Amino acid sequence: MKKNLFFVAAAALALAACSSDNEATQTATQQAAPQAVAFDTYVPNVTRAGTTGLMTTTTLQTSHFGVFAQWSNNGGYAAETGPNFMYNQEVTYTEPSWIYTPLKYWPNETTSDMHAAEGHATSTATDKLSFFAYAPYVASTVGSGAVAASNSDTNNEATPDPIEAGITAMSANGATTDPTISYTMAYTPSKSVDLLWGVAPAGGLNYTAVNNTAIEIAEGMPLVDLIKPSKDEKIKFLFKHALARLGLTVVAAVDQMTPGGKLDANTKIYVNSVTIEDGAGSPALAPTGVLNLKNSAAGIANWTLGTKEKFKLVVNSTRANINTDLLSATEGAKGVTTTAKNVIADNKYFMVIPTEGTAKAKFKVTIDYDVVTTDANLAAGKSTVNNVIYKTIEVGDNTNGFTNNKAYTLKLILGMTSVKLDAEVADWEDAGTSNVDLPKNYE
Repeated sequence: MKKNLFFVAAAALALAACSSDNEATQTATQQAAPQAVAFDTYVPNVTRAGTTGLMTTTTLQTSHFGVFAQWSNNGGYAAETGPNFMYNQEVTYTEPSWIYTPLKYWPNETTSDMHAAEGHATSTATDKLSFFAYAPYVASTVGSGAVAASNSDTNNEATPDPIEAGITAMSANGATTDPTISYTMAYTPSKSVDLLWGVAPAGGLNYTAVNNTAIEIAEGMPLVDLIKPSKDEKIKFLFKHALARLGLTVVAAVDQMTPGGKLDANTKIYVNSVTIEDGAGSPALAPTGVLNLKNSAAGIANWTLGTKEKFKLVVNSTRANINTDLLSATEGAKGVTTTAKNVIADNKYFMVIPTEGTAKAKFKVTIDYDVVTTDANLAAGKSTVNNVIYKTIEVGDNTNGFTNNKAYTLKLILGMTSVKLDAEVADWEDAGTSNVDLPKNYE
């Protein structure tokens, strides 16, 4: 890189001395002038997924993102080189732009310039930059990639050990690998972190570099081997959700097969708890994983899963993660109705590390609910019937189980059949006649 700086300086001096060609001097100086690397972003809605909660373009502006970047000279991206241009560089938002410090500039060695005939500088090598991004941003220890614990979760019901959820570590600044993010799944929805990673935007990243090279990165692929663009070009990341989103809704189907119908005004259905756990066979989920920010398939998160473990996800009042509108203890609670309601409080979700394999993920889903009917004739003034219903289901597609950037919803349909009464008065059955002589007459 020192050779590059010397070349640019010498070329600028030589051209400046040629005062008879003022236009050539100006264009050459502009080409050699430092050009900052600028970023732009977009976060799509999760399809049919640090800071907790769902990430959107708006929330990204407050939670920020981190960038790893590598410079290569007369070659291309090489994992073993590591992040020698940017390491976990925090990029923040100040209307209307994304900014960072220290500001970095595009390297100028591009073999030749498309305007060389007009006096622009040339070189014998081609500098390239490769960018990898994730969100939400967390600070790390540069030498180790360690992340300070800040998101303590109340743990998994099946293995009750305290954990730190969300982003727990990242590759170090001296790592000779692709940049990676270590992640631990939260068992409390409010502690879930929606992990994102940056790829080429919709339609791909397409521009003509200053050496007339066409840069074409397909949508959803990592931004590697980029050559200096025009001065107004920004490196735009499309942030994809690296996790799968799991939500729960509940609805009543009253006297019909599908959700809907009409629940009697004297009856309410209250949910006590919903439990999701391993359905059968080997565990379906891995609570930990490492995300490689350099994905090899468009839009598909490159995960290395930790050990799959038995798990139990519980939604109830004890864990304070249930929609209180479904609880009998909540004054004025409407309970379950014929319109679907979110079971998890505050419209939150479980964030699940995508699963590998060739089969759908099997879960056992259990719901505990009460059907309460006001009845003044009863000593308690009401009847309360408790129901505990469970079912083993399959979730996901046939090839990957849970897939990143997809939202999965378990819709719990409570079939309610009203007790219907009918009556009729039976005809008298003739049992025969018995004669009673009081007294009997004699001839």
